Amino acid sequence: MINKVELQSTISKYNLGGMIDAVKWTVQNKHLTIKFNAPTKDMIGEITHTLFDIEDCEIAIYNTSQLDKLLAITSGDVNLQLEKIGKIFGRLVIEDTNYKLNYSLSDLLLIQKPGTVMDPDNYIVESVLESDAISAVIRAKNALQSDNVNFTITTNFDGEQVLTMIFGDNSTHTHKVEYIVPNTVITGNQYNFNTPFNSEMIRVIFANNKDANKAYMSLNINGLLRLVFEGDNWKSTYYIIGTTN
Repeated sequence: MINKVELQSTISKYNLGGMIDAVKWTVQNKHLTIKFNAPTKDMIGEITHTLFDIEDCEIAIYNTSQLDKLLAITSGDVNLQLEKIGKIFGRLVIEDTNYKLNYSLSDLLLIQKPGTVMDPDNYIVESVLESDAISAVIRAKNALQSDNVNFTITTNFDGEQVLTMIFGDNSTHTHKVEYIVPNTVITGNQYNFNTPFNSEMIRVIFANNKDANKAYMSLNINGLLRLVFEGDNWKSTYYIIGTTN
């Protein structure tokens, strides 16, 4: 059994509001792993859940949005069972106290293999994101229509290096929102660092991971952003590459 809300929350962390629909679920010893990348190829991610009550399997979820609609009518805890058609898993059966739902699984060959990332592990910026910071970034993005955010390193009134996210187009005569990210450690002198990212990608990731107990943001000198969120039984990791100015 797994709680319906927890299951939908896990799904939302890769589905990202409908951005990513077709994925492979891999379960071994109740440990779920889902790897994925954005259609635009600028983000690669992985979700893990350590208490996922279903038998060992590799199954193709081709239409996650449809699965989420089925789950929406359930309540409380749901039981997940797999049924085979021939020798392969063909159906995911979802049951609560009132409903029995059949979700048709797809051929694993239809799922595009996600890309991989060699984590450079030499990040110049390390931030611990509290819930207030996550909400602040979401609000900053929502205040503007622009999908651009520049990560810059400047100095504050005390001459200390600070990480600032500047939301808005690069043009001088446009509206902008600047947010200084708290709880940030910057390694070395990085005063000239300035890298743009897709702010909508960051917003949707933050919005679907607001329930994290812990969250971390790391930035590489070459323009690779790593976001890590952790809950009681789950962990989500995203790698985002910068855009061009």
